[in-house]
Parts: sequence; C-alpha cells; structure tokens
Amino acid sequence: MAVWFWQERTLILDAAFQSYLFIAKGSPAIMVERFGAAAVQLLPLAGVWVGASLSSVLLLYSVSIVLFHWFFFAVCLHILKDRNSALAILAFNFLLVGDSFYWMQNELLQAITLMFVLWSIWMRRGDWRRFTAADWGLSLLLSTTVAYYHPLVFFPLAFVWCWTWLNPVRRINRLTLLLVALLFALIFSSKYLFRQPNFYDRGMTGQYVREFRFSLEKLLESHSFRDFVAHLSDNFLLLLPLLALVTGYYVIRKRWLLAALAPVAVVFYCLLIMQRFLADDRWYIQESHYQALAVFLIVPLVWEVLPATSSGDAEKKVRRGFWAVLLALLIVFRFSGIWYTHHSYTARLSYVKSLLESPRLTAGKKLVMAEQDADRKTLMMYWGLPYETLQISALRSPDSVRVIAIAANPDSLASRLSRDSMVSFLMIPPIAFDDWPAGYYQMTDSSFYRAVRLQ
Repeated sequence: MAVWFWQERTLILDAAFQSYLFIAKGSPAIMVERFGAAAVQLLPLAGVWVGASLSSVLLLYSVSIVLFHWFFFAVCLHILKDRNSALAILAFNFLLVGDSFYWMQNELLQAITLMFVLWSIWMRRGDWRRFTAADWGLSLLLSTTVAYYHPLVFFPLAFVWCWTWLNPVRRINRLTLLLVALLFALIFSSKYLFRQPNFYDRGMTGQYVREFRFSLEKLLESHSFRDFVAHLSDNFLLLLPLLALVTGYYVIRKRWLLAALAPVAVVFYCLLIMQRFLADDRWYIQESHYQALAVFLIVPLVWEVLPATSSGDAEKKVRRGFWAVLLALLIVFRFSGIWYTHHSYTARLSYVKSLLESPRLTAGKKLVMAEQDADRKTLMMYWGLPYETLQISALRSPDSVRVIAIAANPDSLASRLSRDSMVSFLMIPPIAFDDWPAGYYQMTDSSFYRAVRLQ
C-alpha cells in the first residue's frame, strides 16, 4: 500500500515539506531536534544522490517509512530472537491505524517501534550486571533517540516500565528498572530542564501540561470527544474489546494493580489528548497521538494473555495455529480499513491538483491565494500548500514548478515574500531558487509573488 498510495502519503503537509527540504539540501531534514527521523530519509536521499527522478525519490520516501518498522521487526525476530517484541511491532503497525498511515511522517510512531527494540534488549538480559559494552552503548543511543523523537513517547515508556515493575514475572529486576528510570530522567531533563527546549516541544508540553484545564462539560461537547467516539466503530473498533480482555485476564488472576493499569492508562491518555484538541477537528493529528493506546493493549496481550492460552505441547500447536489464523484475519480486516481510509486523501490530492489547473492560478508561477477561496476541510491545513504545489508541478518536469501560497491577506503576504526564494516555514531559513538542485526544481519566473483571488 505504501507503493500504491505514494502520492497520497508524500504530497501532503509535513511529508511534502520535509521531502522538499532534504531534496533541496541533499541532506537529512532534522525537524525540532528529532534526529532519529533521519533514518527514514536515508533511502530517498540515496535516490537523490544517484540522480533518481522526483517520483522515484518520493516513492522511496513512502516505502522507507514502512521499511523502518519492518527492519526493526526483523531485528527483534532474527537478531534478538525475541518473538514477543517482533509481534508487538507488527501489531502496533495495524491495530489502531487509519489516517496515520497517510499522515505518515509522525515521529511518535517511529519512536514506539524503536522503544520495543529497546525494551527487548533490556528484557534479554534482565539484570544490568549482565549487560555487555554493546548493551550499554545501545541503551544510551536508543534511549536518547526515543526520548528526543516526540514528547508523548513518555507515556508508552512509562506504561511499559510500570507494567514490568508490577508484574510478578521478573523479566527485568527492579534495580535495573530503577536504573532505566534514572537514565530516562536524565535524558528528559537534558531536553526540558537543563536547557531551553526547542520552540515546538516547548509549545506542545505547554498545551498538554501547563495549560491543562479539565472540564467535563466542555469535554462532552468537544470536537475531540465526538471524533473519538465516532472512531470506536471504525479503526478503534478493537480498543474496548481488547481492553476488556486484558483487564479480565488480570482480574481472574487477582492481580489487581495490573488489572487497573491498562484502563487507567487508556482513560488518562484519552483525556489528555481530548483536552488538547477540544475545538480542533484535525482528526489525523489526534489519531497519530492516540496510537500510543495500542501499547497499553499490546504489551499485556503479547507477553501474557496470548501465551497463557497454551499449555501442553499438542495443545500448544493447535492453539498456535488458531492464533496464527486469527492474526491473519485481523491483519486483513485492519488493512481493508486502512485501504478504505484512502478516499479522503485521494480526494485531497485531486483538490490540490485542481488548484494548479484553475484558470486564475495558471497565470504565474509564484502566486498567493486567499484562504476564503480554499476548502480548508479538504486541505486540512493551509501552510503545506506551497510545498505540495511545488512537488506536484515538479513531477511533470523540473522547469514546470509552480508555487501557490495561501494567506488570509494574500496582498500582504505577496508583498513580504522574496521573489528570489521559496516560501519558508517553522523559522527555517528560506532556500534561494538559485540554490535548488536543477535536476528536481527550476524556478523560471523572476517576478514577485502575486496575489490572486478565485472569487
């Protein structure tokens, strides 16, 4: 599907912007210190370095996101010999996924996959005294990478730590767990306390922590609550049944703290996300954040609930076959749901292409249109339009590039934009048209940006 829907996945918002940056610069585009995300840019960058076409580079970008997860799935399965962590990565990539398949670059998803690899390394040893030099090096490298990927990764990390601590099965002894907690405390402190965090993470943590004001009345009337409930019959269909299964498993065994852990984590995390997006209808962002909920289900399911269904050798083979068939059916079911989600993203792509063909937007190569002339719901957000129109037009040929920016006051923005460089975003310095790689982008219009209106 990453190959089939490469345009829907790469010609949209952040993916269009970030791919523009690493193509224009010929090096990884590191956004707000999330250096781990460079890993998914290496494959398309290799295409840039050997002179592959723009369509090939963007196709490689779409595929590389999927290959990232498959690579670490293979590491867990074949190198670490940890089937549980491999299965956890597999399940995480389809269990609650819908829009996040198409809004593909969200770093939280990559962080969680890498987190499973990290816990696999620690569970493999169980005791810090058994760590090799490689274990220590990987622990420091992967822990730092995971912590810097995304602020919300704290919650799946904390859940796995609490689940491991409360579990009577000592997969990792408690002294080692305390050392793990200390390691992450130091890393998160280095990011948020010992120095000024970057503006984006500072703003996000402020919205989630400092600005948190819980109101049940506002919550029940909010966009975020209605959107979440609506998706309980869609890509979140398995959330409540699996939560009941996990909770029931621990209740039957009278492990009360573990029985409470997943429900408390799910409710708390949902309230946190809903509170952040009370009046926000951008479901694709919310859903990507909700993917952490899958961790609260997958960890107890994979490490305890599923293994508990097998007993004797003969019975184990039968049950293993049953679970394999059930997993295959589940994957088909979820993949069909992910496939169906493409309609809105295909429609969005068609809409952006139609703007490029609009008669009033074909009179120049550097234009600024009015927000009131655009369909905001279809576009999702306005800021990505310059990069989307650039990439789509450049797919025809490098010298066909056109840039359509958008603003509430197009005359004002057009007067402020330099005629010699691309529109900028997130305080990133604009790249001069003359510095563009000629094999991908060539701006042949030397005039100023011009404001246009469709109505």
